Amino acid sequence: MLPFEISPLLPLLESCKTIKQAFQVHAQIILNGFQHHVFPISRLISFFALLGSEEGLNYSQIIFCQIEHPNRFIYNTMIRGFSHSKFPEKALVFYSSMLHQVNQSPNNFTYPFLLNSCARLSTLKPGIQVHSHIIKFGFDLDLYVGNALMHFYSVFKHLNDARIVFEGSLVRDLVAYNTMINGYGLVGRPGPALRLFRKMQESGIVPDEFTFVALLSAFPSLDNCRIGKQIHGFVYRNLSCVDSNGLLKTAILDMYAKSGLMDLAERVFSSMASNKSTAAWSSMISGYARRGETAAARGMFDQMDRRDLICWTAMISGYSQSGQYSEALELFAQMEDLGIRPDECTMAAVLSACAGLGALSLGERLHSRYIGGELCSQNIILSTALIDMYSKSGKIDSSLHMFHRIPKGLRTVSLFNSMISGLAQHGLGESALAVFREMESVGLRPDSVSFVAVLSACSHSGLIEEGKELFRSMLDVYGIRPHKEHYGCMVDLLGRDGCLDEAYDLIRSMPFEANSVIWRALLGACKLHGNVKIGEIAAQKLSELEPDHGAHYVLLSNMLANTNKWEQAVRVRKLMEDKGIQKPPGWSYTEFQGTIHWFLASDKSHLQDKRIESMLQDMAMQLKSAGYVPNTAQVVFDIDEEEKETVVSYHSEKLALAFGLVNSSTGETVKIMKNLRVCGDCHSAFKLLSKIYCREIIVRDASRFHHFKNGCCSCKDFW
Repeated sequence: MLPFEISPLLPLLESCKTIKQAFQVHAQIILNGFQHHVFPISRLISFFALLGSEEGLNYSQIIFCQIEHPNRFIYNTMIRGFSHSKFPEKALVFYSSMLHQVNQSPNNFTYPFLLNSCARLSTLKPGIQVHSHIIKFGFDLDLYVGNALMHFYSVFKHLNDARIVFEGSLVRDLVAYNTMINGYGLVGRPGPALRLFRKMQESGIVPDEFTFVALLSAFPSLDNCRIGKQIHGFVYRNLSCVDSNGLLKTAILDMYAKSGLMDLAERVFSSMASNKSTAAWSSMISGYARRGETAAARGMFDQMDRRDLICWTAMISGYSQSGQYSEALELFAQMEDLGIRPDECTMAAVLSACAGLGALSLGERLHSRYIGGELCSQNIILSTALIDMYSKSGKIDSSLHMFHRIPKGLRTVSLFNSMISGLAQHGLGESALAVFREMESVGLRPDSVSFVAVLSACSHSGLIEEGKELFRSMLDVYGIRPHKEHYGCMVDLLGRDGCLDEAYDLIRSMPFEANSVIWRALLGACKLHGNVKIGEIAAQKLSELEPDHGAHYVLLSNMLANTNKWEQAVRVRKLMEDKGIQKPPGWSYTEFQGTIHWFLASDKSHLQDKRIESMLQDMAMQLKSAGYVPNTAQVVFDIDEEEKETVVSYHSEKLALAFGLVNSSTGETVKIMKNLRVCGDCHSAFKLLSKIYCREIIVRDASRFHHFKNGCCSCKDFW
């Protein structure tokens, strides 16, 4: 029995509206000498721990520490409180403490909250250990514990393990079916989700709104609108409250938006009247952005009265995925100015934009400010994004350092793919092969993307035999049928090595028609090796596939110019003019003090134009003293040789280098990004300039990275 004096205090605690009022009740309990009574103290801990605030949770922890022998209810309360907090790992600490208490073993109320904590961690291992404890203590057949286990495995996309728990359950309720269907939705597997839904109906379990939300989420894309309409109609036939149910309508809208069926998504969105959630707005923004309609997405974004983090992330991701990296970073800066802190998804999108621009300074700032060392090595999504950012920003050593910091047990195929791709871009073929072999050695099976990355590495490094063997092994060893991307890598590999007939034969033996990327790789190789015969075949194919694309006309013209077929080269240029086809404009940029500085060929609009011009003259003089003769073979204009030398001297990458040299300290590395393949003259000049100015010059062009140092390039003139 409770002491008479404490009876009024407990109802008073339940009526507390603020934490300060609860503090006063606690003070009364202490003043009346009841601080050692387990029941009132357990009620106090429950109030503070489940208040939903960090202050309340911290206060409950203080009270907990004053209890000499906490009971099972108190432990469960603390585990439950931390399972919903920013620090779910602390729930495991309390669980461990509970196990060491005499006569305070866990019960079936302990594990659902504990598993919820495990589901919010970045690693699977603690949850698996908890699962073994569940079996040990005999709770594996408990309905609620089983449902929590299914949820845990689903969050980590271990659907086979979740299905084993599901099939082993003696009783399967609505929550169990919803959990499994939702799990299939997380991995985009509509087939198993539908089969389970039918099984649920056969079992006599009536679906609710959460069933349909989970089922709709299982369709990441639809082949045609007929399927979408069928699902939509099915929802209406089984639930009468759809019109008034914002959650369901948003799920239907999201299904259409993810499938690119924006006309149908618009209809659902319009029917929501003024009752539109931020989730609905986000789905519309993402849907338009996914189709490349970023202007429409931004229009939706600007119409919003209230924007949450999900909406900001959707728009930033849309820009990043569409290659509008500057716009993505500008929007992120606005978000930061409003004091909105990014989450994992936002950071992945922003780091992708940094990678696209090669904005190293900003990427490093984001890494330092938002992503701690421990989080970085445990969170695979962020680790992969950072590895990609550092690789594409020229710091391949930083990428490797990050990769090796990640525990081997946490590494995924996507992580390995990102590292292999980065090494490939830097021409480090042997290292890329070593990482590929390491992936195999730890039991991870390479996927289609893995082979694109490793074949690209072989191509950039001239590893012909290794590339051929890997290509053969795709089908023979791994059962992966090569796609166009893989054939494109092989054509590039053979072409760079001068095996043009073999590359052409490979194209003709393909089980599908070659696309423009493959023919352009062959044409580029023909230009490199001066094979006009096959080059003209490739150019003709490109003209049929992309009649208005200027790149192949330029490649053909340059190839003809390189082989002294001047009249034919001029005719190609004249054909471009007659058709109104523009050569893709070449531009370069470099980052200085967090700002991107852009340059076009012969551009004199930069604020530091006079300093740049002075440095260009110094570069030309130094090169001339070193015996360098400009390579003007690709300048096909009808001008004299001196004017041709002036043209190549003002290429965009040379302007960017001049800017970099005048704005950096002696010995500092200069990094340049270029949208097209670096020309032969600039490549030769940069090798000499790296030696003359004692600088490392890193250039990322459309093909790969070039590290110029001490008169040499990392590509070994193989690009």
